[in-house]
Amino acid sequence: MSRNDPTHGDDHAHGIFGPEPMTVLTDVLLAAAAVFGGVKIYGVSAAPVHLYFALSFFLIALGTLAGATIHAIRHTSLVSRVPLLWRITGIAVGTSVMAMLAATFYHILPADYADLLRWTVLGLSIIYAAWIWRDYRFRNVMVFYSISMAFILGAMALNYVSTGSPGAKLIVVGILISFGAAAVQRSGFKLARHFNHNDIYHVIQLIGLYFFYKGALLL
Repeated sequence: MSRNDPTHGDDHAHGIFGPEPMTVLTDVLLAAAAVFGGVKIYGVSAAPVHLYFALSFFLIALGTLAGATIHAIRHTSLVSRVPLLWRITGIAVGTSVMAMLAATFYHILPADYADLLRWTVLGLSIIYAAWIWRDYRFRNVMVFYSISMAFILGAMALNYVSTGSPGAKLIVVGILISFGAAAVQRSGFKLARHFNHNDIYHVIQLIGLYFFYKGALLL
């Protein structure tokens, strides 16, 4: 989803999903898939790697639901709620990556080291949340997301090379797909009036989420 300045419009000029129905629907679909994946991953074991991956999926769901609401209401009289929803979206996206980072530490490091590093992850999450609450421009979210994901990509790639972990391999694929989705989103490319760059981004992210899901199950 890309962030645009909200404008007021006629509440009745569009359908229930506003002028971007496919964006709302694909956001909701992504949220549903994330909830489903989170529940399944949480049920694998009580190990921290699965707990934090499940948390990551639930935070993705929160962020995408908030995003769907933004696209549904930003041309209505409820537009005043958009800044709060952008803060929720941005914080959820960034902390979902932090949860994935914690899961990565538990996968690649001894538990004692991972236990210590999770406090670093918590600290980064708090700093990030405070930053986004103050300045919720989507560019800030993407910078934090990209740097964190790149770190996880490197860690999981090294783990796959050194151990042959199939779960790490699938997560690497998921991250590469997510980067590809972000590139499409930033390009502004659209297939049709009601299937724009945001909608394509969500569909590609669904594929990436599937690889995260399958990878997390194998860790």
